[in-house]
Amino acid sequence: SMPSAMPSSMPLSQPRSIPSVTFSEYDLFAEAVAEAGSNGKGGVFTITPNVVFNLTSENLPIVINASDTIIQCGTEGSRNENCVFLGGSRHFELAGSVTGVELKGLTFIGATDVSVGAFGSSNASATFDDCEWSGQDTSKASVLIYSGDKSTDSEVNLLPFVYRLYRN
Repeated sequence: SMPSAMPSSMPLSQPRSIPSVTFSEYDLFAEAVAEAGSNGKGGVFTITPNVVFNLTSENLPIVINASDTIIQCGTEGSRNENCVFLGGSRHFELAGSVTGVELKGLTFIGATDVSVGAFGSSNASATFDDCEWSGQDTSKASVLIYSGDKSTDSEVNLLPFVYRLYRN
């Protein structure tokens, strides 16, 4: 006779870190981030692993203007999950005095302008965790921080931001 099925020892409910929506289409992803920003809410935005967003100069940068906005590749926020922003002129802009912004595990390739521009106030903050930039227009920095508090001349006051890759 067949062995009887043993009851599962797994708890009935486990904490779920898996967001209900992962994004594989750029337009829907951009729209969701913009909508959260317009409501003054941040949130976790997870890009589906192994997705390449093929961008052109027509794609406007995604503006992050809500604090506590986390954009991550896969549920782990790891570069190993291969979420790629390919091409385009500028990928993200940080606006206002946002804090708690995190970009996790993203790969940025071939931006023709600054990949991530931070044009908020000086008390804004963002963390780049396990992100990689490559193939960029060499006359441009990958990430530029400009604090409008200091000068009205944005060209003079753009400072290259030094980022580090964090590996677990």
